[in-house]
Amino acid sequence: MKIKLIPTLVLSLVLMPIIAVLVLTWRGSFQVNDLKVLGEVPPFQLTERSGTKKSLEDLKKNVWVLSFFCVTCNDLAPLVALESQKISKALLFKENFRMVTLALDPAKDSPSQIVEFASSWKADPFKWWFLTGSLEEVEKLKTMAPEPQSQFVLVDHLGRVRGQYELQDSAQMKQLLKDAKRLLKKAY
Repeated sequence: MKIKLIPTLVLSLVLMPIIAVLVLTWRGSFQVNDLKVLGEVPPFQLTERSGTKKSLEDLKKNVWVLSFFCVTCNDLAPLVALESQKISKALLFKENFRMVTLALDPAKDSPSQIVEFASSWKADPFKWWFLTGSLEEVEKLKTMAPEPQSQFVLVDHLGRVRGQYELQDSAQMKQLLKDAKRLLKKAY
């Protein structure tokens, strides 16, 4: 009786993992749907709220989320800041993550207003940058989002746009966080 049990036991130990892999593959559990590359971030030179110059090169090797705001002309600024703050806090301990918020109207939003706005949201100056600059430089980055005032843009560690997310769609904002985490796993 014991002799017949051993081949059955060995056969089941060999077949069980094979069956499990087949079932998981069939369900799609092993599929890795990579995010599409939607474009490249153009080179830029902007000023951070601290007064330091920041460029695309300063963000390479980081996964980052770009949001847009206008302190003096946009009712969405508090919502942009709230969602940016949520993302920043969720990825706080990810060394290679940055939140970048760009002033859409540098003529109206003065550097002091930007500093005050960032301070009011307790934005960590290391992890969450507030950028401004010439209208020409701002316009280059605005092209990355069809609706910059109400969209966030996810950028990978190579400076490629990997997603655009609607600010007022909670499902898309949750997806943004998931996608950012996936990119962070691939970026070093």
